[in-house]
Amino acid sequence: MDKPVIVFAANRGYALTNSRESLIRRFLDQGWRVVVATADDQESASLVSLGAVLEKVVFNRGGLSPGADWRAYRRLLAIYRRWRPRLIQHFHAKPVILGTLAARQALGDSVGISNAITGLGHAFITGGVGARLAVLGYAASMPRGDVAIFQNRDDRQLFLDRGWVSNDQARLIASSGVDLERFSVVNRADRKERAPVIVMLGRLLKQKGIPEFVEVARRIRQRWPKARFLLAGEEDLIHPDAVSADWVRDQDGVEYLGRLSDVGPLLAQADLLLFPSYREGTPRVVLEAAATGLPTVGFDVPGVREAVRDGETGFLVRDRDLDALTERVSTLLEDKTQRLAMGKAARRMVKADFDVRAIERQYLGGYRELGLEVRGAISPWLS
Repeated sequence: MDKPVIVFAANRGYALTNSRESLIRRFLDQGWRVVVATADDQESASLVSLGAVLEKVVFNRGGLSPGADWRAYRRLLAIYRRWRPRLIQHFHAKPVILGTLAARQALGDSVGISNAITGLGHAFITGGVGARLAVLGYAASMPRGDVAIFQNRDDRQLFLDRGWVSNDQARLIASSGVDLERFSVVNRADRKERAPVIVMLGRLLKQKGIPEFVEVARRIRQRWPKARFLLAGEEDLIHPDAVSADWVRDQDGVEYLGRLSDVGPLLAQADLLLFPSYREGTPRVVLEAAATGLPTVGFDVPGVREAVRDGETGFLVRDRDLDALTERVSTLLEDKTQRLAMGKAARRMVKADFDVRAIERQYLGGYRELGLEVRGAISPWLS
């Protein structure tokens, strides 16, 4: 093939369009052939319209499925043998584990492998057989990669402590970045007094804190009966940790909006983001909210503590402490001055540390270290 090839592998197209499209465009503009190994969905189709090539792979998300995982592994083997890429960028647990093993079997050391750990998710939260299998998968695959990108310090340290990666492999690139032009500042200071609006965005999973959001809504509405709690996110019933949309709709005081193609209007009407997730990579929704000048209240857990500076851009409380979570939400609903000040600080934080263009240049810097000729790169290391 006359063009160099790069493969992006992820659970589904949304993960690539929502946070990696600019990176994909960069490679296309520089004359690379871009292959996306992911689900055949609307989002991956949009990448094809840009010039990428779709190779369909079905990854079973959220748990062990020996048959589906074997089929995904064999599919990746075939893709890598067909395209013989110079670089493969994996996102998410199954693509990282299965893809790294498949790439080394198919291509040996002739391909550069970059693995992005975007969060440790269900297996590490619930423990049990799933966690043990994830441990075996990471132990077998991560040493075979060239670069391991982490979105938060906790995950990076965990992998280092367990010997799954070396210091030479590990890089910290906090988050996938935020487009500051798309998420501009919202003027909430001149907003007329009205019932407060508290929002949450996330897939309908227990680990995302859906039950906690519902419970805080119930408690807050005892004092502010007209307070609105708006929840947006897609149902994911194949996931072992799923919460059904019907259950959410049955909860008093919570308005379920489904999956939104554009979260901007929802963030614009919000006064506060409540994000009680149990663990994250670095939650993009918190950074997008911050970019509009919105403070966040959440648990002090890996990933979330990267996106919220306690007492400055919002509040963090002890994991699963619903009393403290409710108290902090109440504090910000009562004190508009503090709420607005935290929102301004949140915007400054995103502008300084999470601009998507800077994040993209760090990824390119990591690729350059692997010997790829790419323009626009800067050092991938963050302290």
